[in-house]
Amino acid sequence: MNPERRRMGFLRVGAKPFEDIQMNSVTTRRTTIQNDWRVKEATSRGTSSASDLPWLPAAVPGHVHLDLMRAGVITDPFYRIAERSAAWVDETDWVYETTFQVEEPVAASTYLVFHGLDTIARISLNDELIGETDNMFVPHEFPVASKLRVGTGEAGQNALRIVFSSALRVGRERQKEWTDAGNDSLAPEWFLWGPRSFVRKAQYMYGWDWGPELVSCGIWKPVELVEVPTARLLDWKYDTTFTPDGKAIVRIDAFFERGAGAEEAPLTLTAAISEVGWQSMEYDDPIPSPVTVEAPTGSGRLQISSTITIDLPRRWWPNTHNPEDDRLHPALYTLRLALALADGEPVDEKTARIGLRTVELIREPDPDGGGESFKFRVNGQDTFMKGANWIPADSFPARLEHRSGVTSFPTDRRTEQLIFAACDAGFNMLRVWGGGLYESDHFYELCDEHGILVWQDFPYGCAYYPDTGTYSDAARREAVSAIRRLRTHPSLALWCGNNENDSMHHDGWSGANEPPRYLGEKLYHEILPAAVEEGDPGRPYWPSSPYGGENPNSQEWGDRHDWDVWHGVGDWIHYPADDSRFLSEFGFASSCSLPAWEKCLAVADRWPRSPAVRWHDKTRKGYDTYLGFIGIHFPEPRTLEDLVYYSQLNQAEALKCGIEHWRRRKGRCWGTLFWQFNDCWPVQSWSVVDSELQQKAAYYAARRFYQPVLLSLVRGGNRVEAHLTNDLAHAIRGEVSLTIETFEGEVAARVSTPAEIEANGTGPVATIDLSSAQGRERDVYLHARFEAEDEIQAAENYLFLAEPKDLRLPDPGLEARVERYAQHPGNWTLTIKARRFAAYVWWRFDGVTYQDDSPSTDNFFHLRPGEEKIMGLGDLEAIEDEISGRLRVRSL
Repeated sequence: MNPERRRMGFLRVGAKPFEDIQMNSVTTRRTTIQNDWRVKEATSRGTSSASDLPWLPAAVPGHVHLDLMRAGVITDPFYRIAERSAAWVDETDWVYETTFQVEEPVAASTYLVFHGLDTIARISLNDELIGETDNMFVPHEFPVASKLRVGTGEAGQNALRIVFSSALRVGRERQKEWTDAGNDSLAPEWFLWGPRSFVRKAQYMYGWDWGPELVSCGIWKPVELVEVPTARLLDWKYDTTFTPDGKAIVRIDAFFERGAGAEEAPLTLTAAISEVGWQSMEYDDPIPSPVTVEAPTGSGRLQISSTITIDLPRRWWPNTHNPEDDRLHPALYTLRLALALADGEPVDEKTARIGLRTVELIREPDPDGGGESFKFRVNGQDTFMKGANWIPADSFPARLEHRSGVTSFPTDRRTEQLIFAACDAGFNMLRVWGGGLYESDHFYELCDEHGILVWQDFPYGCAYYPDTGTYSDAARREAVSAIRRLRTHPSLALWCGNNENDSMHHDGWSGANEPPRYLGEKLYHEILPAAVEEGDPGRPYWPSSPYGGENPNSQEWGDRHDWDVWHGVGDWIHYPADDSRFLSEFGFASSCSLPAWEKCLAVADRWPRSPAVRWHDKTRKGYDTYLGFIGIHFPEPRTLEDLVYYSQLNQAEALKCGIEHWRRRKGRCWGTLFWQFNDCWPVQSWSVVDSELQQKAAYYAARRFYQPVLLSLVRGGNRVEAHLTNDLAHAIRGEVSLTIETFEGEVAARVSTPAEIEANGTGPVATIDLSSAQGRERDVYLHARFEAEDEIQAAENYLFLAEPKDLRLPDPGLEARVERYAQHPGNWTLTIKARRFAAYVWWRFDGVTYQDDSPSTDNFFHLRPGEEKIMGLGDLEAIEDEISGRLRVRSL
């Protein structure tokens, strides 16, 4: 053995040797165990042994369904109706195995760390049981120094085995045990009180009204062998105090653990802060000097604190709300924590980005009557929240999760594209919904970078949950783990106890099957708020969503979920009847894109009422009812392309109707988070970006109705009133013009008037009489435009005076051309021009999954007579020779 390698504490894991770890013998070492995993059924099927599966190659991180797909055992459950044929997988126990080699003696404090096991597992090392787990959301670690085999060749081979029990079966067993023990209960019910209530894993994996039932199991996050010869940093937190003289005092609390035998070793912690520039934009502010403090001695979880003063702090602001400068991204600082011996030898370190800001949840009595406000105040500025609900971006989250504590793993491009799209659409908040996950580190880092505040639900959703004994203890441990991991992100704005459980109990969703008490109440009203108060006291906690007043879904208190429209009256024109304080859920469903359909359908399935198309509608409305909602406003879909086009236009108009109304109610209403932003598989759902990252018509509508300056139109009888809503930190002035035009370009009436709206305000600015359009409603439209004095904050809008399906639209004479962009020959532009009015212009490249990364691109837009739109397309090298033949352009 090379003596230099021995001094460095060389460790090799897996069949292939890892690179030497260039550290000294006192440094904490972390090595991933990801090679040569295999999987099979844990027990024989009990029939012919010939029907038992052999050992199959397994990917870690991963899920058993993905391993079975790669081996050809099952069809992709996203394809056609194959979800049903994979149901047996979730009733089966599965075993994963690998071997890894340790060539050198390890420190006395050495651990196997599993960053995510899904879910109920028994772990053995060298045929010895070392632990059991039953929570998907938390990391698990086990001391293994005395259990490892050390040496070269076979002498150093270690066998690691993980047996996963069926979460469905164990959930049913635990439910029965709970009831048999005499606990408060209700009759078993698939959704509100079923197996998922008794297993701590992502609830959407059991099926939802937009997602498949693929419960699955697997090693869904990385596995590490962690050796701690001296000490290791565990987690940390910080808080910021802004002084009257404009400085920021940052207090940093780091938590660490000493290795066995190093309880008295002299250690120091150095904290250093430097500011991050973005692209070519660098700040030239003075950087504070690093601060070094001595670490306490002892064993267990230890705390060490330091304080750094920043003389000229730049605050972190949400997307589109920075009054300090016009930089595209929030100000972030780099924080480095370095643990070292007294002589300077490095022991462990962490690096992260932090933001300096304040976020308050303001609840004040309404001076005009009953109820109270519900609004977020960021850096002292009341801020209207514009965004959506985020669900896990895949039914198998291991395909996305690459950064949970192991920085050597690549970033997740899919999540990057989604967060970029949210930022580009003007979002400043995403709600991480309570039926999903605590998202990856990478997700929150992206939200930090792009100024997207995060409303974080704890993962309990639409169900009763056991909340005493071992269940309450497990909930507390899970909350502590999540809080310690996420509390350092400036994007994190709010902790919320659950999704819809309080309103579920209040409204009696179980009917006659109601339990004798609110099962789960102890979690959301005692355990979780106590954990937040202890671990993250500067962050607001909200017990449930929705929540507020005697009625959790009141329009006068707290936040509200408006499903009265979709699940009730069924027509989106009724959204303006809702006068709530904060809308945290509401939505209208639509089809996914053609590329998504092409991925999950056979050719024979590609018509609107095929069994496979209907299978990929989980909304439970009844398919005819769903199509009927479309038919109120748009033509009947006769082809799959029609279904995509008309349903997406209907969804876009629905969200536009509601959100423009609530933005006009700014001052009473302070936020809209529509349901939902993204999808986890190809499906007809409420998303605005589908599973192929194709942006629906409603996404492009969101880019318009979430602009900082909104011009919106309200029809009342024979008059239309124009409103300006201003989210900027300064007043805006300019001119509003309202024009009634025919589709051929004839002007029937026009009104122009000066307009001014105060900072962060809203109000009516102009009206126009519709008498000139009487009897011609199907042949004209209203165009509104605001031209600001600064020539920057322009805004426009359209209003049809008849239903879109009833408009007498002439052939718009559309002309489209694709050509290279002169300044950047590697990129392309698309120009579309209309001779006559073109409604809802939709363009695409047939057979291409085109993912829009260009902020200049638009779609599903209107063109006035003679108007043209030029859009950047990026690099189309893959289809350069076929561009003209693949381009498709459609209007209403």
